[in-house]
Amino acid sequence: MNKLVLFLIVALVTPARLFADAGVLIPRDKQQPDPALLSLEEMEINIRVDNGDARVFVRQVFASHTGIIEEGNYIFALPSHATISDFATWDGPTRIPAVILERKRAEELYNQLKQQAIDPGLLEMGERGTAEARRTSVFSARIVPIAPYGTKRLEIEYHESIPVENLKSYLAIPLRPDAYQAQAARHLHITFELHSAHAIRNFQGPAKTFPLEIGQNTPHVVTGSFEGQNVNLGEDFVVTYELDPAAVDTLQVLTYRNPVSGQPAPTETAPVRSTNEPGFFEAEALFGFGKAPAPGGDPAGAAPKTVVVLFDTSLSMQWEKLERSYQAFETLLRTLRPADRFSLVLFNAQTQAFQPAPAAADAATVQKAIEFIRDSRLRGGTDLQRAIQAGLQQSSAPGASNTYLVILSDGGATRGPIQNGKLAAWYASAWKQLPEAQRPRTYILAVGDDANLPLFRMMTRQDGVLEHVLSTEPMEFKLNSFLSKIGRSPIGQLQLSVAPESAVDSVYPLHDATFAGSLASWVGRYKVPQKGVSFNVRGVRDGNRAEMAAKADLPGELLDHAQLPRLWARARVDALLDKIEREGEDQASVDEIIRLARQYKFVTPYTSFLAVPRALLRPRMIRPGDPVLRVKTDESIRSVVALFPFGLVQPLRYLQSEDAWQTRFLAPEDMQDGIYTVRLILRDRVGHTYRESKTFVIASKPPVVQVKLERTRYQRGQAIGLRIRASQSTRTLVARLEGAAPVELKWDSQAGASTGELLIPEQTIPGRYKLTVTAEDIAHNIGTQEVPIEVLP
Repeated sequence: MNKLVLFLIVALVTPARLFADAGVLIPRDKQQPDPALLSLEEMEINIRVDNGDARVFVRQVFASHTGIIEEGNYIFALPSHATISDFATWDGPTRIPAVILERKRAEELYNQLKQQAIDPGLLEMGERGTAEARRTSVFSARIVPIAPYGTKRLEIEYHESIPVENLKSYLAIPLRPDAYQAQAARHLHITFELHSAHAIRNFQGPAKTFPLEIGQNTPHVVTGSFEGQNVNLGEDFVVTYELDPAAVDTLQVLTYRNPVSGQPAPTETAPVRSTNEPGFFEAEALFGFGKAPAPGGDPAGAAPKTVVVLFDTSLSMQWEKLERSYQAFETLLRTLRPADRFSLVLFNAQTQAFQPAPAAADAATVQKAIEFIRDSRLRGGTDLQRAIQAGLQQSSAPGASNTYLVILSDGGATRGPIQNGKLAAWYASAWKQLPEAQRPRTYILAVGDDANLPLFRMMTRQDGVLEHVLSTEPMEFKLNSFLSKIGRSPIGQLQLSVAPESAVDSVYPLHDATFAGSLASWVGRYKVPQKGVSFNVRGVRDGNRAEMAAKADLPGELLDHAQLPRLWARARVDALLDKIEREGEDQASVDEIIRLARQYKFVTPYTSFLAVPRALLRPRMIRPGDPVLRVKTDESIRSVVALFPFGLVQPLRYLQSEDAWQTRFLAPEDMQDGIYTVRLILRDRVGHTYRESKTFVIASKPPVVQVKLERTRYQRGQAIGLRIRASQSTRTLVARLEGAAPVELKWDSQAGASTGELLIPEQTIPGRYKLTVTAEDIAHNIGTQEVPIEVLP
């Protein structure tokens, strides 16, 4: 590879593209992290794996070492199959959580607020427009301002789908640098927790930089942690484990339902919190190898195969992409048998074939093909259609049989058709025009953080497999999994059935193809709780029928597996994005994507996280007739106007002594109790206008109190254990007994009630007393309940 290596060395002196690297904060006007300006002081990573879903929370604190206000660009690459689920910045001691906004609106607000130094943070998919964001795993967060000699704290959470391949699983947290220099964390803390319904074994953490101290290691639970000082982030944090072969051909069903919504529907005029939210389920079928041997090489009796490799040599394949593609190509050719045949086509704007037709995979020819790649150069753009045409011609050449079309590329077409939907439709048509015996299985190894996954997903629907390898992550696991599938067939006619069928709706598969030794998963919704629902998975494995069954309850309330609502919403959004790629944008699909992203909190190509201080409406609860509305805003705001749902438009007056805006208004006496929205129009000192909607509650009825005591007779000096249930609107809850100090009760989520203890004084005179519990809501409505008790001598 002398010529390619020379190219890479020359390219190292050119400005780096802002791709890859997880958790890098680059000062403005810089191309690399500069610890002399911004250094990583603290980093905390919390990982919790619940079956096939990993929740990863990352908190980083960067320190500024300059005397000026800095602005940073936070660059990181998500692992494959990962979705951002939360983002926050900190303004000193105040956490500023992000909200999901439509992408264009978020960018407008960010640019306006940046001019006022209100401390915004904007997190988006990619660094370009909406169309480009659909095809990248790179996320960027623009952070401003960073105070002179101050610190900036960032928090990011993402969920990642954990693969099961050949009964093995692999999780990597991307820390190793790609385009940038390795950074060091002055203090690093990692916690890890794994829960699996299927039994696991042989858990390992191979990363030498982060040796895990194992706290628990059982067939269903593994925990561990790491803590270090001045840690050089030179490799990724990786764990691997195996699923116990004794657990294969079993079906597990996970469920979640919280019937009470977190927030009222934002589109309602007088919204109320829903108490009938749908439930969600995930069905996981673990397929064993059946009668076939486990992968590890071609069995002696396997039919010869033809492998046509399309190798991308365009300029976008520089850096790690090229090295990874070359490693995959060489490994693939070394696994072929002499009876197999292969063909190689290099492509950029043009194509260059190794030989005009597939050749025998003997050692001498394989070595010549490797030298052919080493002698090539990266140049020009990418004509993907031209390359695929050449690949299909090789696939249908005389002597080709049992053919696989293997593409090693980032999929960034710059010549010929470049629109994903048109290119995928053309490929599907060209593939179907071939005689059935000559149609190749399409196997794509997408390389790089900006790989065009939407296009590749559509192409591999033609009896294919897609694997994605980032620029920095260890590729051995994914490469071995990818290559092990060449020569094998996925589970055919795979389907999930549910009885009764009406029990569930909107069911989506989470995997495009499932092979023996892998996990097939579906996620869906249900609206009505039901017991004893039957789940059945059927498929054809190596010509033999495979079937698994399980019964599960769809509960009215169960808060385990909280990832399921977001997992379902993400699957629904992916289906809509695929539709857009094929057919173009339509407003209904875009609106649904934005609605689901806001409801379940994740970033899409059409939405962004915006972290910025927001106006606070106090009080949130107002009684009919209550005349005061108060709003706290940023100091740059110069006017506030409130638009009430009953038609009143009222300007607010600024109270300097209380640093708040206030107006008096009259809520109509006939307004029903419930949640209402008041719209606020805010104007700042330079004339920018902002609109926000806040909710308040009309509450005319006092809170309802229910007191539960274990007994009603107590000795002097004993403590009365209190379990109190009160209306959801309750703000304070106080228990009183004559002669005793009042006790404020606090909510206990495990007990499902407010709890506390009231101590009966030693000097209390024996006799009968009334224990009084008082509940007050924010509208100052008061509800009470009295319970008689007896104090014994």
